[in-house]
Order: sequence, then structure tokens, then C-alpha cells
Amino acid sequence: MTSVVAGSALRKAAQALTVWTIAASILWFVWAPALSLPQFWMVAAVSVLANTFQPSYSLFERSRTPHDRYTAVQIVWTVYLTQIAALIELVLRGRTRMPLDALSWAAFGVMLAGFALRTWSVLLLGRFFTWNIEVQAGQGIVRNGPYRLIRHPSYTGALVTFAASCVLLRSWLAAVLATVALTAAFRRRIRYEEQLLRKAFPEYAEYASHTGMLFPKLL
Repeated sequence: MTSVVAGSALRKAAQALTVWTIAASILWFVWAPALSLPQFWMVAAVSVLANTFQPSYSLFERSRTPHDRYTAVQIVWTVYLTQIAALIELVLRGRTRMPLDALSWAAFGVMLAGFALRTWSVLLLGRFFTWNIEVQAGQGIVRNGPYRLIRHPSYTGALVTFAASCVLLRSWLAAVLATVALTAAFRRRIRYEEQLLRKAFPEYAEYASHTGMLFPKLL
């Protein structure tokens, strides 16, 4: 089992490394100074980690369950397209230098915090964390860890990670785009996911009444 998990993680890491190698190669031809910016490599490193610790996926696969309605693929494409937008904006702004100032470290810290939150949330769900929307035999409502305050903390972690990556690159328009587009994509998925959860677990309504969807309730 351990060797299978390790092999899967290595494949997902290789997938992400391939994507970023392609991105770096394109940047080298289009605007090589981008590759001298440490922020570019910081974003790439966290993106590779994020890809390694999530379920395997394909950009062109169909929904694996009838409840999913292509929401998983929508989220992945939204991440890819907003990251591409951030790199395009970086090139268009033509920055040849970008100091590792307080903003850079703050954005990087937020990226790491988002990655940590997503990883923690996935580990708490264990085998019940799936790529497509479904309820499995033996599944219940997890109420510990971040799930005490947020119903979908893994989505929160991903949203924060990729929005902060745009800030780290000083791609302000892409940061706004990522925040809006990813929030919309996650909310669409959550709508279908919670429809299924409310049918499967009558107590889910009570749990939802005192927890936030993506962020803790203020009151």
C-alpha cells in the first residue's frame, strides 16, 4: 500500500513538474527575465506540492459520477487558466526585478498556509476525499479539525493558495480573476455536493447551520 501511494505521489509530482517545465520553456523564449525572478520559482514549488497531494486527475476526463456535473474539471481548468493569466500579466508588466519584500513573503506565507489547510483537510477525510462528488459506504460527517468551523476547508485552502500565487507575482488583475473565478467554481461544486450530503445525512442541515461554507461564520 505504501509503495502504491508513493508511486501515485511521484506520478502527480512528475505531472506538475512537466507543466512548469513547459511554462518555464515558453517564458524563456518569450521573456527570459521572468526566470530570474525568485517569485516565479516560489509559485512553481508550491504548485508542484499542491498537485502532489491531491487525487489524480485528467484535464479532459468526463465526470466519474452523475452528481459531479463536470465541476471537478471546471475547477482544474480554472486553476490552470488563472495561473496562465498571472504569467501573461507578469510578462506584460515587464518586471526585470522583483525584490523579496514583505509583500512577497506575506503572499508566500499565505500560499503555504492555504496548502497546509488543504492537505490537512484531505488527510482528515482520508479515503472519503474523492475527485468526483459521491457518498461512499461508511462515510460520515467529519466535524474535527478545520471542519469544526468550515464545511469545505480543502476548497478554501486551494482558493487561498492560487489567489495568493497571483499576488506573489504582482499579477493584480489575475489575482482578482482567480479569486472571482475560483470562488464561483467552488460554489458551483459545493451546491451539488451539499445537495447529495443533505440527502445522505439528515444531520447535515444542523451541521451546516453553525459552520461557514468556505470561511468561518462571524456570528
